[in-house]
Amino acid sequence: MKKILPSIFCFIFLISLTTVNAQDIQRTGGQARIYSMGNNPYIIDPEFIKLNPAWASDYYNFLWGDIGSNAGTSFGDQSNGQFAGLNVRLNSRFTLGGLLTVNTANQFVTISTLDPYGLVQSINNIVGPNRVVPLNNNFEAFGSYRYGSSTFGLGIAYAATQNEIDIPVPIVQTQIGDACQFGINAGILTRLTRDILLDVGASLIFPSVSYQSTNVPNTKLSQTIILVDARSFINVSRRITFVPLINLQSASGSAEAGGQSGDLPSTFNLGIGVGANYQIDDFLLAGGIGIDFNSIKYPSAPNQSPQYTDSYVEFPVWNLGAEWFATKWLVARLGYMASTFNSTNETPIPASLTQVQKTIITSYAPGTVTLGIGLRFGDFSLDATVNSDVLRQGLNTIGGGGPTFAYISTSYAF
Repeated sequence: MKKILPSIFCFIFLISLTTVNAQDIQRTGGQARIYSMGNNPYIIDPEFIKLNPAWASDYYNFLWGDIGSNAGTSFGDQSNGQFAGLNVRLNSRFTLGGLLTVNTANQFVTISTLDPYGLVQSINNIVGPNRVVPLNNNFEAFGSYRYGSSTFGLGIAYAATQNEIDIPVPIVQTQIGDACQFGINAGILTRLTRDILLDVGASLIFPSVSYQSTNVPNTKLSQTIILVDARSFINVSRRITFVPLINLQSASGSAEAGGQSGDLPSTFNLGIGVGANYQIDDFLLAGGIGIDFNSIKYPSAPNQSPQYTDSYVEFPVWNLGAEWFATKWLVARLGYMASTFNSTNETPIPASLTQVQKTIITSYAPGTVTLGIGLRFGDFSLDATVNSDVLRQGLNTIGGGGPTFAYISTSYAF
């Protein structure tokens, strides 16, 4: 409680310094912008089309994507996180678009995220390496429909791989490894009053993998993932917007191997946040404080180990950011994020079928300062997060040893 009260007091104090209006929706942005502003969930950005396709109504005639991120010395083959998207306005009510994402894309789980809990790796650990090919190149189609003060969105995504081997000698044998994932999401943006905008998106994701071999029992793993994300933008004044949010994620599944069936580990995540935006002319200050509850429940193994659970509470979670249009073509961004973890880990005691050892520990995610820039050339935009090494070592051309930019997003509004 002694730690919680100062955090709440600091947040209330920050709010009291400003007196919030909804952010101006500009057809620019992406993951680089969000991360540069402290991985900020309290802002409006086209990245949230992935969570709620109803946002596509505001980002019509829009081509955007992420060039990717890299922690090494160059982008090259090591870069990850790329995706490309296109959204076209059909008429005053309808938009239609699509996303193509690689298997390393997305900072948060969406229907574009491929195999979020690593089923392919799990089955290959059972049946042998490379028997099932990892999923990649996920395609998502989405659309939006505006009616009155509300907009509805729907998205569908699918990806699949197959690996079949036919061995004719010494005996005929066929080995087939399959992986597939189907996802569907829906969302709504509705103005409850002139000053309250509600943003709700829900997703269902169904990844599954299987391996079949002649005269061997089939091996199959499958999951059901449920996601719900909700935010509200409440105009308190002409310049200040209050932004409460909540997100929920759960995953459960089943496994069949060696003629036996059982449950996969199940996860549950609940996040609650309270934030605000302060916008005046070309300056935006956005951020808030949140709390996350997370747990992973491992099923019991007959005659081997009891059921046990790992869990942690993350509080406070700080995501703060600022954005300033220094000129018509240059945007400067600054962010900060930090959090505290209280973890409870259970470990089965060897030779015991009922008892577990429990460990409770407090840990900290070190505070991270982020910098970013945005370049605007007419309808074309390029947004980049500055590599954190640059903050300590200087630009690469001046004496740093790594890349200047760690993540790059780009867009074109036509």
